[in-house]
Amino acid sequence: MKFLRLKTVVVSLLLITGLFIFSPAPSLAIPTLQLDIAGGSYDFSTDTIVSSGNTFTLYAYLNPNFCNTLSDTYYISAAIAPKVDKGGADIGSFNFNGTTVNATSDMTYGVPPLENIAKLQGWDSGDLPKHGIFPTYFSEFEFQFSSSNQVKPYNTMERSIFDKDIPAGTGMYYAAFTIDTSLLDPNYVIHFDLYNTILKKGGDIDVSQFAPFSHDAQSAAVPEPSTVLLLGSGLLGLWATRRFLI
Repeated sequence: MKFLRLKTVVVSLLLITGLFIFSPAPSLAIPTLQLDIAGGSYDFSTDTIVSSGNTFTLYAYLNPNFCNTLSDTYYISAAIAPKVDKGGADIGSFNFNGTTVNATSDMTYGVPPLENIAKLQGWDSGDLPKHGIFPTYFSEFEFQFSSSNQVKPYNTMERSIFDKDIPAGTGMYYAAFTIDTSLLDPNYVIHFDLYNTILKKGGDIDVSQFAPFSHDAQSAAVPEPSTVLLLGSGLLGLWATRRFLI
């Protein structure tokens, strides 16, 4: 009898182990709010999707839940990184979906969201996490998702890691924005965050429940013209040497 019970336990363990070994790897969970960049790659050191150039399409995604609905108003913050101290000098400009933003004269200093209200009460744990980017200069862009713009739900980090195309389908809403950072100082990039805000009683802004850990996005550093020229000269020299040897 004991032998039969032992045999049953061993068989059960083998079956469970087999399920773990041979079952397909589960997909990553799909966050409620996400950002993605067409052709971008995932940076594990910053948990951010980075563009491959200075002109790209930024996608904001909504996987609705009881905190984030299609009828809500959403915001993307575009922040200067690395941090620029208050009173920072002119570092060029960038274009967000047709709007030119002069950095830093057209921007707000601090921590989003809605800094003009938040600064009256000070930053608290309910505001957007500082996560190493803030405080710095930033601009906020307000928008709403449209029911006509949908894709098949997917995790943007997983797509970036495995270099997949954005899947066609329905179930997850998106908004697309054209970004151009070619006129920004090459020592800086634009860091993007996506969130929804709810004005609490008394005017307090609390996004902790309305901006679940979304995947951030960021522009790529633009090489300085001198660097590009130097690289081009080196390649030209290699080509000339090869021609001479042949």
